Amino acid sequence: MLLTIDIGNSSVFLGVFGEEEAPIASWRLPTDRQSRPERISRSLCQLWRQIGLRGQDFEGAALCCVVAPLTELWRGTLEEMLGFEPLVLHQRMDLGLTLDVRNPDQVGMDRLVDAAAVRERTTGAAVAVDFGTATTFNVVDEDGRFRGGAIAPGLATAAESLRVGAPGLAELADVFGKLSSASDVVELRPPSSAIGRDTDEALRSGTVFGYAGLVEGLLTRIGHELESPVRVISTGGLGHVITPLTGSIDYYDPWLTLAGIRKVHRLNAGCG
Repeated sequence: MLLTIDIGNSSVFLGVFGEEEAPIASWRLPTDRQSRPERISRSLCQLWRQIGLRGQDFEGAALCCVVAPLTELWRGTLEEMLGFEPLVLHQRMDLGLTLDVRNPDQVGMDRLVDAAAVRERTTGAAVAVDFGTATTFNVVDEDGRFRGGAIAPGLATAAESLRVGAPGLAELADVFGKLSSASDVVELRPPSSAIGRDTDEALRSGTVFGYAGLVEGLLTRIGHELESPVRVISTGGLGHVITPLTGSIDYYDPWLTLAGIRKVHRLNAGCG
């Protein structure tokens, strides 16, 4: 069994892989910057027990973390629990890609594993759109070069900025009140039409349909610059909200990032 862990700014996404392409199980926890090793251990043991596993059942583990203070905390905790050191992903590993950007070390590993995952699924140009705290557009050209991409405020982040900047819109609390964590995003829904007949519908239209327009516009520009057909796969906690609203995304894969971590582990397991 392989344990994959993606630590983002808002949530920790975990998956357990066997031989199949999809994970046997996956979980999402809130990112806790004040966490302690014993708290992490307790949470992981509870999750593993749900599928009848213990630490000794894992043959490998891979950790992708964009919250620097948590990297060593999770690395050490996992080593204690599993009996071996997890593979901590970094930009200089074999990613199955050529990094064609100005400063490779400054690119978030979550973006690179998304790019690695979409590259594995197509021989042509591809874009992974990851809807999280930020929405990232991660571009791989037909030659397998990671070309960079775009970073936009995430859908929930944009909604929160409107909540703070326009407190007079009292209805906003009802529309976006369930956006405080990744597990609550199912409460967000688009209106029945773009022309809102009241404040609630107008807010939904401007935020949800407006965000879909942002995605379509960026993907159109990216496609023009690549000058080739582009396959687009979305992922992330809010990907399932926006994907059905645009024809620019081929499909939504909730496990794309974990699949990318698994691929990088395969390429680098056993390397010193």
